[in-house]
Amino acid sequence: MSIFNFKRIVSGAVLAVAALFFASGAQATIVDLINGDSGTINGAMFDWVSSQSTGTGVITPFLRVQADGTEQGYNTSNPSPPFDDKTGVFTRDITFADLMTTEVTIGGVNYFKVLLDVNQSGNGNATFISLDQLQFYTSPIGGQNTTTVSSLGTLRYTFSPGDAVYLDASRNPGSGAGDMFAFIPVSDFAGTAPTDFVYLYCHFGTTYASNDGFEEWSLVVNPIPEASAFFPIVGLLAAVFSTQFVRRRQLQQLSK
Repeated sequence: MSIFNFKRIVSGAVLAVAALFFASGAQATIVDLINGDSGTINGAMFDWVSSQSTGTGVITPFLRVQADGTEQGYNTSNPSPPFDDKTGVFTRDITFADLMTTEVTIGGVNYFKVLLDVNQSGNGNATFISLDQLQFYTSPIGGQNTTTVSSLGTLRYTFSPGDAVYLDASRNPGSGAGDMFAFIPVSDFAGTAPTDFVYLYCHFGTTYASNDGFEEWSLVVNPIPEASAFFPIVGLLAAVFSTQFVRRRQLQQLSK
């Protein structure tokens, strides 16, 4: 064997080992909400939510998708969506101004908060479903119906290849209870205009197939403080104005 061939073989082996090393370092992230309660994918947090927790805010649905096996879709007010969207008032356009009403701060980081409710039937693994892709796009154009998802607009957030969230619908029996909060970093939407439209694209069923009703996404709008919360402030202001009024009257009488 010549020295040249030997060096070429060694060089090839080194490259193969390096490729294997980097491939193993880029493994997909699986958030297991079947057995666990939380996880992170590309900076976004995904938390299992008990049915009692969905009352902490105003839940506003904006996307429903439904099909057996695998299903996909994105929110749009177009009457002819291209994928597995269920048309109607609960699948619709939303703007960035709408998304901004969901902003929360966790650990010093600002996130937009959306809720996922899944529906499965059966026993054992049949109640499992996998969320295999989640993407957010922004665009000045609403009501789209393209089958080329990447053309929806500016990509703001995405799963990497192989990333997924596994969910168990039986952890919260019944439809409408909610199953997962998704917290998407606000920083991902830098430069977005309030009037821009926000598209959430999702794909389910690659690992655990869908087998029942629709999956629904909702905005979790921060609640407006009740009027009673303002009463102490109003009372304090009234007391201050009353004190100032009495003092002015006293000063006027003394000056006479």
